[in-house]
This record gives sequence, structure tokens and C-alpha cells, in this order.
Amino acid sequence: MLIGLAETLATSGISKLLLHAWERRYGLEPTERSPTGRRFYTREQVERLRLLKTCSDGGHRISSLVPLSNEALSRLECELAGRRTISEIIEAIKDMDSDRLQALLQARAETEAPEDFIRVTALPLMREVGSKWAAGEVSIAAEHMTTAYIKRVLGGLFDRCPMPSPDAPRLIATTPEKEDHDVGALVVTLLARLRGWNALFLGASLPARDIADAARRREVVCVCLSALVGRRATLQLHLETLRSSLSPYIDIWIGGAAYGNLPPITGVSFMSNMDVFLEALATAAPALQKAE
Repeated sequence: MLIGLAETLATSGISKLLLHAWERRYGLEPTERSPTGRRFYTREQVERLRLLKTCSDGGHRISSLVPLSNEALSRLECELAGRRTISEIIEAIKDMDSDRLQALLQARAETEAPEDFIRVTALPLMREVGSKWAAGEVSIAAEHMTTAYIKRVLGGLFDRCPMPSPDAPRLIATTPEKEDHDVGALVVTLLARLRGWNALFLGASLPARDIADAARRREVVCVCLSALVGRRATLQLHLETLRSSLSPYIDIWIGGAAYGNLPPITGVSFMSNMDVFLEALATAAPALQKAE
């Protein structure tokens, strides 16, 4: 059943003027036009318009949103909703109220699926606290407290992961030497476990030789590294040393702001966001099992 213009505007929340502008600029045409020019849309199109409006209102450029699927837009909408509802948690952090912080985080972890907790609460909260620390709005002590409690809750979510099968692909996750911010590596491990991988979190700040040794002993197919800070030359040397120490059949996946500007290295893949990492997990697992 097709939906007319009036209902489309009411449901999506956009104005007729904005809809016409999006049609001209981004090709968001209706499914059907009547001989008199009346527009008709499918329910999927109406939902897409609503998602585009919500995400653009949340601060994202419409030009960056149009190429995304409805599924990706829905995930982004959830993240935006999470940011709007973490204000109470931020207040507990500013007050250094650890009991309240723990209670709020635990309540979310118990009501949200593990992956949703990561996407909607944990990652947006860590980004927000980092931004507020940089702006001088929260202390370094408050940031450390937040990290400790986030890691505690994330650690508890491993109990909700399925046991990996004996032939599940294996990976290890850590951070490079002198990088103590290991929440990203912990998240990576948890996401992989939730997707059926046999994943092991090694903590923070490991030299390349120790990572390579752990990879061999665990017989992994992938090494994941996370880094928020670090000198470019140091990170590049660490990666090159690790790459040369590993079998060419072991992939290296990296993520985090510190890795964003490194030059390409053969056998090293940069994961720009959580969805890219999840796609890599989904793509690699069947190929690895087929190869075995």
C-alpha cells in the first residue's frame, strides 16, 4: 500500500520544502507520481525519510547519511538516542559518585543486549567523557573512574556470550606498547565472542614480540590492536615489527584514532568504526571455516 504526501510528511517529520530539496539534491524520489503530480511513497521510503531527518537533526550531514542503508541509519539513531540519555551518567561522573555511576551502568547493561550496551552506552559515554576531559569539564580522576567501571561492566557481559565451538576462528586483542587505553580492545574481544569467535583479551601495552608469541601459542587467525594515542612513527614501527614476526596467514586489524593517519601496511587492515569491524568478522569467519 502506497502512502500519500501528507501522511509521509507527518510520519517522517520533515517539511514539504525540505522533501523537495532532498529530491533535487539526492534523488530521494517517490515510488510513484499520479498524472496530476501527486507523490506516493512506500512504507520503507517513509521510514528512511524519518531516519534521515532524525540523524541529520542529531548533527550528521545529510550528504553523509544518504548513502547509508536503513539498517545503518537505525544503528546511528540508536547511538544518538544513547548520547541524549547519558546526561544522568555524566552528572554522576562529574560528582565522582561511583555508587551511582555503577548503578546506572549496571541498569543499562541488564536492560540492553550486550551489543546495544556497547553501541548505545559504553562507546558514546567514553567519547563524551573524553571530550569533556579535553574541555576541562571533568577531571582525569573522573575519566579513570569511568573507564574502570565501564571495563567492570563489559567484563561481566562475557558471561552472556555463547561458548565458542571447538573449530571457531581465534583472535587476540590488545594495545601497543605504552598505550594504556584498552577499552577498545576489550570491546573488540566481546564483540567477537558475541559473534561466535574464540577471542581472548590480553590487556594493555604489549610489545610486538609478546603479541606475536601469544598469537602463535593461541594459533590465532587474527590479531586486533586498539590505540587512541601514540606517536605515528612509534606505532608504525610496532606494527611493522609485529607484521614481520607473524605468519602471513595471520591478519592484523587495527582501530582507534591513533592509527587513523598511518600509511598502508601490507597485511594490516584499519577498522574505521564498529560496523566495519563487525562486517570483517562476518566476512572472515565463513571463509576461514571453509579453508579448514
